[in-house]
Amino acid sequence: MPSDEEPFAALNPEWPKFFQRVLCFCCFGRACLIPNNGYLSETGASIVDDLLQLHIVPKTRVVRMASPSFFYSRCCGRYEIKPKEGSFQLFVKGYESAQTVFSRWDYDKTLLSDAEEERFKYLFQKMIVLDYIIRNTDRHMDNLLIRHIPGKVIELAAIDNGLAFPVKHPEFVSRFRTFPFRWTEYRWAQQPWDPALREHLLALINPAFLHDLCHELKILFRYKHINSRYLVFSQMRVVRGQVWNLYDCLAKNETPDSLIMKEPILVTRRYRRNRPNTDNWAQWFRVRHCNNYSRACC
Repeated sequence: MPSDEEPFAALNPEWPKFFQRVLCFCCFGRACLIPNNGYLSETGASIVDDLLQLHIVPKTRVVRMASPSFFYSRCCGRYEIKPKEGSFQLFVKGYESAQTVFSRWDYDKTLLSDAEEERFKYLFQKMIVLDYIIRNTDRHMDNLLIRHIPGKVIELAAIDNGLAFPVKHPEFVSRFRTFPFRWTEYRWAQQPWDPALREHLLALINPAFLHDLCHELKILFRYKHINSRYLVFSQMRVVRGQVWNLYDCLAKNETPDSLIMKEPILVTRRYRRNRPNTDNWAQWFRVRHCNNYSRACC
């Protein structure tokens, strides 16, 4: 999607968004997110997916291209149309929305075998890991896609990750709009972690991994110096806090839905340049607790 056609951008072609931007500007967007940063968030989710080796987000990168289907301002008709910059995500074929697939499974209990049930729990918990780390504020069953051919294949794709990577925890920004994780109500989030996934993540996540992850994300979000250093620094504090809580949950072998019970924290570095070389988290990072004093109404 072009960056200037995102839901809250100036050239978004949808009239409801235009009226919302003009008439309800005080409630426009999400206070915890950087405005018009969705294309970078989409790419950031793909980077997190790659580094965690989850393989559930279609490959996404920042590109420049022109297309007749893009929306241009009226003055562009007089000149050569220039390419737009935005996120480009590979198309996944044969997938349906989770809502459609879940309805089918509820209607016919025999469609999902025991082996496919375990396979889907493994995939669903991968999505939980991704959403929790990037603090996705917009995961619902229409942007979670499933490909299921009974007895043959079952796969999952997590798309539409543009409303993620907040600068503050949503719970401490707004009194009314906290954007809770909706996946907690499903049984796969209430069951113990898949052993293979838990073992993989515990072996992978350590202070050095967190350093590398934040380094890659900082390069992305500082792209063309669109965002200030302070905003990116704030995003990384949230990401580190999410990874800290996730690792604690995995180490204690708690269920995935217990993640929402953990206190949202911000984590900063104790070091300046040297990459962490031990597994002592407290040696390299400092935990800060959030407060409610600056919460607004929207």
